[in-house]
Amino acid sequence: MTSAGLDITPITIARRSSAARFAIPAFAPPRDARFGLSASVQGLETLEAGWRSLERTGVKSHGVFQTYDWVASWARTFCGPDSEDQPFIISGYQGDELKFLWPLMKTRAGPVTVLRWASEPLSQYGDILLAPGECPKSWMAAAADFIRHTAGLHSIRLRHVRQDANCQPFLQEAFRDARLVEQAPWLDLSAYADDAAYEARYNSNQRRRRKKIRKAFEDEFGPVTFEVLDQGPANDAAMAQAVAEKCLWIDERGRQNQILSDEALLDFLKDFSRNASGNVRLITSQMKAGTKVLSWEIGLRFGTSHFGFITSHVNELTDYSPARLHMDFSQRRALADGMTVFDLMVPHDAHKESWSSAATETRDYHLPLTPRGWLYGRVYLETLRPLLRDAYYRLPEEWLRRLKPFTGH
Repeated sequence: MTSAGLDITPITIARRSSAARFAIPAFAPPRDARFGLSASVQGLETLEAGWRSLERTGVKSHGVFQTYDWVASWARTFCGPDSEDQPFIISGYQGDELKFLWPLMKTRAGPVTVLRWASEPLSQYGDILLAPGECPKSWMAAAADFIRHTAGLHSIRLRHVRQDANCQPFLQEAFRDARLVEQAPWLDLSAYADDAAYEARYNSNQRRRRKKIRKAFEDEFGPVTFEVLDQGPANDAAMAQAVAEKCLWIDERGRQNQILSDEALLDFLKDFSRNASGNVRLITSQMKAGTKVLSWEIGLRFGTSHFGFITSHVNELTDYSPARLHMDFSQRRALADGMTVFDLMVPHDAHKESWSSAATETRDYHLPLTPRGWLYGRVYLETLRPLLRDAYYRLPEEWLRRLKPFTGH
């Protein structure tokens, strides 16, 4: 390992009665395993070759947010010397071969030092990377035991763990449930042989609605067109417009979004769009009527999966329902490009119902490492946060707008 990493060898797992409340369940450790910790941008970059190799065989399609390009762009953009968020990438080896990666970050939650998925809240799903044939429980137990003996950490908090994630069986057994269950809707594009088969999924009312929306735009502004933008200045401008309009849409409803409110978001998107390679890339689509821009989607592609990361439209046109027409174009384009999954991701909002054919459950987990972490998890994550979140989503827009000046946004 480089000076940016820390090797721990050999790995020993044992139950410790003196800290039973914070112990990790014992599993047979991987044979001859050693671990490294990369806790800087430079340390992360030394993992690139092995990380990319593991991506090709050791990550599921929802692992787009654990790809090297995604995490590296996040680290370059958000992990400056004065940032509270810093990489905490655990790598597991047998010999010189990288077998396991757990991309985390170290951050603060008030007086608590927490490990979370790297790039949160940008990352929408979290998982590990694991070589084929390896046991996820063995590697994760060994890595978690290593974490538990790293000074200065109070808690591990992992959000949006999919039911089909590599790490889910271990987290369900070894971590505590943070009491937040959500659904991630997605459309199975493999069910449609071609565009005609996709069109057949609509009922007559849906077809009439779509035609009505299109005609209204064409009567007002001109012919409707849909395009995918090349990376560069035009794409940068479109992403900036999309984010600005989405922020306006959220603000008008008194809502908050931690991702969109971060001024560094556009810098991250530009960095990622220019540096992503291999199986992952950013894809921005734009819909117009005549010369009038109507809507955008900032999407991600990984393997044969498309992820609708940010969708947005011109707010003055909300009553025309441009997003409905844009989604139709976007799913057709994904099908034409050979995508088999169109993932709309959490949360499972009502408007996503007609654009999905299934949903995958996600859960949040946490593991206290110290008494302070135990209080953070039991009092805040398991008790207060679910109550506050439920109240937030139940409040009408009028109340949310009144409360927003007091929330610091």
